[in-house]
Amino acid sequence: MVDEVVGSGSAGAALHPFSRPLRPIDPVAVARGLLRRLIAERERWILWLPVAFAHGIGGYFILRGEPWPWLGLAAALPLAGISLWARRSSHPSAPGILLMSLPLCLAASGFAAAQFETWRVAAPVLERRIGPVALDGRIVDVETLTEGLRITLAAPHIDRLEPDRTPARVRVRLKPGSAVPVVGDRLQTAAILMPPPAPALPGGFDFQRQAFYQRLGAVGFAVGPVLILPAPESGLTTALRAVRSAMTARIHAALPGPEGAIAAAIITGERGAIPEAINQDFRDSGLAHLLVIAGLHMTLATGVGFFAVRAALALVPRVALRRPIKKWAAFAALVLAALYLAISGAAVPTQRAFVMCALALLAILIDRQPISMRSLAWAAFLVMAIDPVAIVGVSFQMSFAAVLGLIAFYEAWGARLGGLRQGAGPIGLGLLHLLGIALTTVIATLGTAAFAIYHFNRFALFSVPANLIAVPLAGIWVMPWALVSCLLMPFGLESIGLVPMGWGIQLIEQVAHWTAGLPAAALDLPSMPDWGLLLIAGGGLWLALWRTSWRRWGALPIIVGIASLTTAHPPDLLLAGDGGLIAVRSGPGYLLSSERADRLAAESWLRTAGGMSSGVLPSAGETVEQGALRCDADACILLRNGRRIALVRETRALDEECRSSDLVLSLVRAPRACRGRTRLIDLVDLRRNGATALWLDDPLRIESANARRGERPWVPSFPVRVPNSAASGRPDDPAP
Repeated sequence: MVDEVVGSGSAGAALHPFSRPLRPIDPVAVARGLLRRLIAERERWILWLPVAFAHGIGGYFILRGEPWPWLGLAAALPLAGISLWARRSSHPSAPGILLMSLPLCLAASGFAAAQFETWRVAAPVLERRIGPVALDGRIVDVETLTEGLRITLAAPHIDRLEPDRTPARVRVRLKPGSAVPVVGDRLQTAAILMPPPAPALPGGFDFQRQAFYQRLGAVGFAVGPVLILPAPESGLTTALRAVRSAMTARIHAALPGPEGAIAAAIITGERGAIPEAINQDFRDSGLAHLLVIAGLHMTLATGVGFFAVRAALALVPRVALRRPIKKWAAFAALVLAALYLAISGAAVPTQRAFVMCALALLAILIDRQPISMRSLAWAAFLVMAIDPVAIVGVSFQMSFAAVLGLIAFYEAWGARLGGLRQGAGPIGLGLLHLLGIALTTVIATLGTAAFAIYHFNRFALFSVPANLIAVPLAGIWVMPWALVSCLLMPFGLESIGLVPMGWGIQLIEQVAHWTAGLPAAALDLPSMPDWGLLLIAGGGLWLALWRTSWRRWGALPIIVGIASLTTAHPPDLLLAGDGGLIAVRSGPGYLLSSERADRLAAESWLRTAGGMSSGVLPSAGETVEQGALRCDADACILLRNGRRIALVRETRALDEECRSSDLVLSLVRAPRACRGRTRLIDLVDLRRNGATALWLDDPLRIESANARRGERPWVPSFPVRVPNSAASGRPDDPAP
């Protein structure tokens, strides 16, 4: 009976389909199938060339050590020769060779571009805190902040510092109430200067790297009277910065308060004067993009200029009927876009927006399609070629991700959505306009969500309704008045445009404040691991750049990248690089050694952990965690996972704790004998290795900021100086 049921042949196979033997995978057939899909997408191959260039730049920055200086160029030149031969050759294998060699050549070129930029900007960095010292330099940038002015000086002279050790640029803060200087003038004052700060935790924002590529070798603050000497002459760059600074000052004078600060951010790109509470409201409501001059502002400005010029020319029948007024209007809008780029400081989002707008306007001039994925690819390539470091910045990542998602969506669905406009009345067109804003907001939010979570640890939930109100208001009211104010500024009549512009900004502020106040308006999330962000970025590129059905494969790495958030495991212990702050994870938050010391580091720790709450370590004689954490005046003892960990604050506690603890974390310099008794991290280690994080799992994991970054030009390598005052846990005294 069993034999009859199981059987053999077709009847048995029909009853038991899973009993069929699996066919072996034919790698040749798989390769041929992939090749057919690849050939079907040959018109999109060019879009991957900027991606290859970006891979080369990214490959340079993920290294833990500095490569041979000519490595990128040595790889790019032969690959360029092979690509040129394959392009001109009629050999049957030439297309395949070109398909492999050209992306590799672009990747090597990106690597070489990053190496060249590193060599070009190299400049001395201050080794330690000094001051007060006499400081003299030429002003190249003036930023208005809520607490005063921040001035960047080029070619500074610093008293008692040799020329070969003097930074190329210095940034200092002036006291509130100081006179606003003009770019190009010279500034003389007494200041306390410090090296650019290191990351607050391993893998955190690397200001030292950013400062290195800005040739910024010292930061500090003025402590004496400020003397401003007028500049005898200035170049084009200095003149543009002076115009920008003067425009910012006049905007603040005509429109004081937060509205003026936001107006300055929209017109000149100066965001420093915006109060932090308003910045937070805009971030939590999903309206932060309105404070950064990017695609929306550039498009609105050039759009207003284009249609205004075209409408004015259309009023003259003889010109409208005989001349290409559309092209004339496009040329005028291109000039306007270039002026906007110049006065706004040319940040990365503005560069990308300008290139996109310029390509669109040039397409009108030569009768081509204005906006396409190719124009975005060229924009990305130009921005990376001019500034390779931009790729590691949040501005580049978020601005290009948003535009990439929008173009890909409208490539696939634009024709269907456009069909809805046929036969629609005024009400229908208005509803379709709101639908377009909603779709644009959703796509841009989804496209940038991973980068927002990775860099800021927050995700705005109500950005769609906020943008439905704020974006039309910005386009219909705010930006036209901004253009009017700029046109009237040479005549001293900018208030005519700025005052009504301020009314619109005030309404947008109210929308941001109301949205940010909604329950759970913004989610606090832990930091996404690097590999999770890379998977999401790779999957998004695959999904957006291809057109055929295999683009859907990009959803898989995106899903895995999102799931990487579940792997986040905040450190159990965190120590600041200067030994001034320590944090112990306890329950849903961190206990800090002080609520006053290093506030920025504490905020970064809590934000990276997903918005954890904070408290203060127990004082002498107090215990928490059922006695597992107790403190006295000299040290705290933490008992966790079978380990006894000592957090030492005073030298006199070291002898006992080095004998009885499994791990000693000392905020003071420890004697050499202590290292042979137990595992030790003291102030010398912290200053050499930077901020340190510890996970008290089994095995114990310790990670420091400098070990994570490796030996790179922007990572300090000069000797660590721990003054005698560190023996008592006091901060460094300023140099005389």
